[in-house]
Amino acid sequence: MGVDVLKGGEFEPWLASGQKLSPDGRTLTVDIEKKATWSDGKPVTAKDVVFTFQLVKKTPALNSSGISFASVAAQGEKTVVFHFDKPAFTQVASILQQYIVPEKYWTGKNPLTYTNPDPVASGPYTLKRFDPQQISLALRGDYWRSKIQVKQIRLPVVNSVTEISQLTSGQEDVSGGAIPNLEKQYVNKDPAKNGYFYPTYGALILVFNHDRGALKDVHLRKAVELAIDRKQLIQLVTQLGADPISQTGLDATTQGKWLDPAYKEAVQTDLAAAKAQLQQAGYTLSGGKAVKDGKQLTLNYIEVAEFADSVQRARIIADQLGKIGIKVNVQPLASGTYTDTREKGDFDLASYGLAYGAVPWQIYNPLLNSEFAGTPNGGKAQTNNYLRWRDKSTDDLLNQLANTGDEQTQIDLTRKVEKIVVDQVPYVTLSNITAGCAWSARNWTGFPSKSNPYDICAPWNGGPAFENVLAHLKPVKQ
Repeated sequence: MGVDVLKGGEFEPWLASGQKLSPDGRTLTVDIEKKATWSDGKPVTAKDVVFTFQLVKKTPALNSSGISFASVAAQGEKTVVFHFDKPAFTQVASILQQYIVPEKYWTGKNPLTYTNPDPVASGPYTLKRFDPQQISLALRGDYWRSKIQVKQIRLPVVNSVTEISQLTSGQEDVSGGAIPNLEKQYVNKDPAKNGYFYPTYGALILVFNHDRGALKDVHLRKAVELAIDRKQLIQLVTQLGADPISQTGLDATTQGKWLDPAYKEAVQTDLAAAKAQLQQAGYTLSGGKAVKDGKQLTLNYIEVAEFADSVQRARIIADQLGKIGIKVNVQPLASGTYTDTREKGDFDLASYGLAYGAVPWQIYNPLLNSEFAGTPNGGKAQTNNYLRWRDKSTDDLLNQLANTGDEQTQIDLTRKVEKIVVDQVPYVTLSNITAGCAWSARNWTGFPSKSNPYDICAPWNGGPAFENVLAHLKPVKQ
């Protein structure tokens, strides 16, 4: 199933057609869409679902959302039943969003090394071509869910320099990339054919490595929080539609029900207050440097080298923290090295995005639960707890959240987690993030927009959303 963030986290049937959680939250029954088939023509079965979840359970690296269950079993051809040792109210969305693989082709394969050269899938397209410069997909003739007129999809590797020219020439129809000055450089030059849709769907955060001695001091973390100029970051780097949001990581637009009104506003830049926090952390400001024990406070900030906008953001943050005497070394790393370095905790600062789900527990649990924090001696962190946050009060609240299906109780507990985030600053919120796309109406019409916001159109977003966009598209008559 999909989770529609634009509709407050509503479930959207996809491979699963229905679900029911028992009143005590310990049994989840999921119905598989009867029409669903794999691209080899065979039906998607309950056995495929059971196989997938057992694979995820025994392979922690695949369990990115931290789901946990006692058992999973098929009940006939098209029904799956999960049992939980404790109530699983907040886990339902994560379970329903798990992608499923066909048992027939994955049995005996190592999911961490298998390259799946001839993939069989349940979605509308099959792989036609794959190389480092382009992926090509072909529409299945027997697809079971949507009527789509787009017969082929090409996913070329492009950059921000060539992207606009490809859109305006009709070589490219839709882009989920970060295009600087999109309205000025693209939309305003031909508003009848050039469009975009940038809905908010999550938060961009800067995390501290809490296994590093200096960063254990909350006053230092608050100093960083107060020194960052979020508006400047958005103006210089971040995509259209971004705004500073609450330090909790929740934005008032899509998460208002859960957000404590006291924390609704974003933290304002205040260099004087930031310097005062540094002094409380034991640093003296000398010659423009924050110094303790004769050494300037120096932090290493890792970023993915291939993401030019993210590296640029890191360098601006380094300049901003330099204004309170903190030296920041930005380390662009190849994506594979970055992932390994982040998991092992060999950094001081890193930034990444959080995507909202049906309930805030879906972002807070993978991010803040000690279970995923790795070990202080470099044991790998999992899910999103690369900040290596270990706090019993946080864990207790997250566990209580997982055990209740009462929405008001969930709201009350979520707001207690928010208070920990605001008081203890395990991370700094930089802005919301958008699942945006720029589109060209030269070949196809029907893309979503501000006036017709029917779904997220960023191709990388996945789930049923982009399939829905494809199903809305109609060819322009030549």
